[in-house]
Amino acid sequence: MAGASGGFLAGFNDPWLKPRLLRAVVAERLPQPGGAELPPVELASVLGAVRTHGLLTEGLPDRAPEDPKLAEAWRAAVDSWVERVVALVESDSAYSCWLGTCFLGVTFQECSNERFAESYSNWYEKILSNLQEPSSLQLVTVISCTSMSDLFVRLAKFLNLKKEASAFAGRVVEPVLRLLNENGLVADEATNLLRTVIKLYPSSVNRHYNKVESAIVAKVMSTGVNIKPSEKFARTLALLPSIRVSEDSWSLMIQRILIVVNNLLNDAFVGLEEEKNGHDIMLLLVPPGADPPPTLGDQVRSGANVHITKKFRVCTVPTISALMHCCSVMLTSYYPVQVNVPMRALVALIRRVLLVDGSLHKKLFPSTTSLHQELICFELPSLHSTFLDLLNATIKGLRSQLLPHGASIIRLVTEYFKIAKLPSLRTKAYSILQLLLTSMGIGTSLHLLEATVSNAIADLNDDGGSDMTIMSTNPSKVTNESSSKIYSKKRKQEPQVQNSFVSGSEKAAISPRKRKGSSVQIASKAMTPETTGDARILTPLSVKIAALETLEILLNVGGSLQTDCWRPEVDLLLINVATSACDTGGSYEQKPSTFGGASILDLQLASLKALLASFLSSPYSRPPYLAKGIKLFMKVRDRH
Repeated sequence: MAGASGGFLAGFNDPWLKPRLLRAVVAERLPQPGGAELPPVELASVLGAVRTHGLLTEGLPDRAPEDPKLAEAWRAAVDSWVERVVALVESDSAYSCWLGTCFLGVTFQECSNERFAESYSNWYEKILSNLQEPSSLQLVTVISCTSMSDLFVRLAKFLNLKKEASAFAGRVVEPVLRLLNENGLVADEATNLLRTVIKLYPSSVNRHYNKVESAIVAKVMSTGVNIKPSEKFARTLALLPSIRVSEDSWSLMIQRILIVVNNLLNDAFVGLEEEKNGHDIMLLLVPPGADPPPTLGDQVRSGANVHITKKFRVCTVPTISALMHCCSVMLTSYYPVQVNVPMRALVALIRRVLLVDGSLHKKLFPSTTSLHQELICFELPSLHSTFLDLLNATIKGLRSQLLPHGASIIRLVTEYFKIAKLPSLRTKAYSILQLLLTSMGIGTSLHLLEATVSNAIADLNDDGGSDMTIMSTNPSKVTNESSSKIYSKKRKQEPQVQNSFVSGSEKAAISPRKRKGSSVQIASKAMTPETTGDARILTPLSVKIAALETLEILLNVGGSLQTDCWRPEVDLLLINVATSACDTGGSYEQKPSTFGGASILDLQLASLKALLASFLSSPYSRPPYLAKGIKLFMKVRDRH
């Protein structure tokens, strides 16, 4: 009772502190409607005080005696806060409305259950009016979407109000669909609100299903969005089958997506693959005699007003990436009923993309132009990355169900390693190998043995000349991995190999024509560069680490398989890699890597873990390099 009369408090734990602080905030720091703007620092301070001290909770500490005067004082203070906030929301001033909506969203999160149950209906109407009649200030609409999401999240905790909450959610859908036609933050937050509604109250969206699907598909395929692809729209599209839960709704959605992507690839890969590839996949998706599924959304083809040289980069690739991300989310997300996945068509589509390397299909007369080939080659790394992610999601989502298709996937991964030269793609290929080894059992390890060992040895053995990245003056070969940079058809000068090392964590030096030493000895000194038009670069850290992690998994899963064929070379390689990484760091600097943020310390850890796996899985009574390995582990322990 120390602070009851406004005198001194017993300390910052005195329960009377909270109503007194809240009264002070309302009186001195909350502006009147139409009043002066609140500085951002002051706004952050008010929000921080409300959350830190729990000023709106109206909850007494545990084991504290009931105090009617304290409860009444705190309730009166929260009443004054709510009255001021609602007055700000109703203000004609756009800034005051934005500020009040921001504070009302915090109130949804912080107030007591009793107050929320009493007032949520009135608060909902205040926010809904902002969505139905968007303010001239976009930030008002943005914060209204955010606050409405907060209200629905809190409302979902009241199971006795589920029917009313679902009705409220249904009233929000139409205004949100109109907001999706906007660009920037408004569409972004409207999508967040729509996702919240679909997740918490899917039945409320059922009667708007076709409109919602058309709106989301239009955003995915629109030129303005696809300049910078937004995975958020793809994730929203992946939620739509949960509105009408059935085996058919999920399968139909993924079937329609694959048809759209296959058709987009037909136009893109002209002259770069067999003409029948797209037709064969379509037969898998829509067998002869079967009715084709409805089109996806309104399926308005994007890029109608975009120049042909930009259309593939600006429209086609982002659309394919977004739709494939949608499939990845669907394959890895929980769905309440068992569904039929079109596995043959899915694997065939992934294979179609990953095995296109940009070279012309063997024909007497090419059916494409050199410019089109360059445009495709420029974007192929982005497409390959997207479909590697899809393959990863397929393996994660289906696991043992993949066994009937395991042979085709293993062949695909084995063939893809011959194409994957860029570091990020090769690292993703290794991650797929790791996933196959861990999810499909020891039998799969036997079939992946040769591909895993041969590629890992090539990448870990710098002296062997792993053909990771080629710098070439041939303009038809694309060396830039980034697909986000604007492509220029005109080149003012040809790229040249500089007479210097590649700096940074990859610290790659140009490979000499011939180097001496063991075929598994890791180079630890910089090499003499060459100023030729075709030069090799040392394997980046990220790829080495991925190769080591893959070998570690292989040793743990199938280290005793056909040991005479590969164990001696792998065991020697691992002891040399670990020794080189721990003693000198090879030819790398201790800086974060451009690809994946790897460092020399990561390489050391990966090499030691792989070396330990080789010892523990050794088929011999005494591993051949055990003594040397123990000394190495003790040396590292003493160093750290």
